[in-house]
Amino acid sequence: MRYASPLTLPRSPTRGQHRRPAHRHLRREPLSTTQLFTHGLAGLIVLGIVIMLGVLIVADERRAPTRLASAEIDARIASRAVDPAPLTEAEVFPGGSAAFAVTGTDLTADCSLAAGGALRTTLLRHGCTQAVRAALTVPYADYRITAGMLNLPDTNSATAVGDQVRYLVETGDGSFADMAGTETGPGTPILWRTRGHYVMYCVITGPSGEPVAADAPAVQQLTSEVLDTHLHDTVLIRRAS
Repeated sequence: MRYASPLTLPRSPTRGQHRRPAHRHLRREPLSTTQLFTHGLAGLIVLGIVIMLGVLIVADERRAPTRLASAEIDARIASRAVDPAPLTEAEVFPGGSAAFAVTGTDLTADCSLAAGGALRTTLLRHGCTQAVRAALTVPYADYRITAGMLNLPDTNSATAVGDQVRYLVETGDGSFADMAGTETGPGTPILWRTRGHYVMYCVITGPSGEPVAADAPAVQQLTSEVLDTHLHDTVLIRRAS
């Protein structure tokens, strides 16, 4: 019996072997001076931004309690009962600053010496026990300035005095006096603020005592620096805190 010879299958062609490319070791060229400088500058800028943000956050956190504690500040200086420590010259006018120079100070228990006309009796009637005054000069104007702080029994008394000051100055029946006790004439800028049981004020005249324009830019700057920034923000807020 004849068997058919097995078929010989053709061999598939051998596929070529693929070589794996050899790994090339790339040499890093050293950074140029310009590149190093650029990288360093970018790092400094990022660091500066981070520091600035940190400072702003800390400053905001420090300011926040003052904003939130406004009612508490008012409560702490609402009356002499809760704020019994008397004022001193060193507290109210400790010395000169970048905004003004102090040329003389005075502390008296006779508040009538700080006023003229009907304002004298107003201060006595409402129980003023202290007047701390100072003669000031400012570098941007040739003014004769008297600033002061009055110590009243409570907030209601201080507010009543403030209201009377407005009325008396408008009618010419009373006003604050300068350091020498001289009553100021009509048209003299008389500026005042009240907070708690205190009245803060400022009298501004020319170098010989003559009136100055109440709307002069220097008067507005002086009001901000002496009454608002110094007497209120620095002295009163520090006392309440």
